[in-house]
Amino acid sequence: MNKKLNTVIFLLGATVLNLLILATLAVLLGLLFGLAYRNIPEVSMALSWIAVIVILFGSIGGTFYFYSKIIKWIVKKWKIDDFIEPIFKSGRR
Repeated sequence: MNKKLNTVIFLLGATVLNLLILATLAVLLGLLFGLAYRNIPEVSMALSWIAVIVILFGSIGGTFYFYSKIIKWIVKKWKIDDFIEPIFKSGRR
């Protein structure tokens, strides 16, 4: 396999990993809020929307954090830089 094909495969795998992390964090945060508010008899609509916003932004921020850590670890452990092409090339030639 050549470097371009390796790059495409790596990016597809990284995208799937990113989506899995995002879905997992959203579900975990949703469960956390559900457990926190299950004993409150009357949860207002405003509090529900705040929980949705926190879940949304929390899962996006958490995904960014965990994804960057995992990808750096994978690249370092298996020395993937030797097998893929740089995605962004410098503008100077």
